[in-house]
Amino acid sequence: MKAGALAVGVFLMVIGVVVFWIGYSDLQQYGGLLGQISQSLSAEVRNKVAQDQFMAAGGGVAAIIGLAVTIYGLAANRKN
Repeated sequence: MKAGALAVGVFLMVIGVVVFWIGYSDLQQYGGLLGQISQSLSAEVRNKVAQDQFMAAGGGVAAIIGLAVTIYGLAANRKN
């Protein structure tokens, strides 16, 4: 079970980093003045920004949880 925790932790960490990076890199195009103007004029752009923020936050949380589970799996394997 401890090796399973290690594998799940690494998997969550990788998926979390990838999802975070996709959301974060998409958010960069809406950061400047033109991005702010386009957000104020278009509901579609606002929805896309909200989705990207959710992806960045959710990916970050998944990566942190994955890191914690990975550390748990490594520590549990050393005790045995």
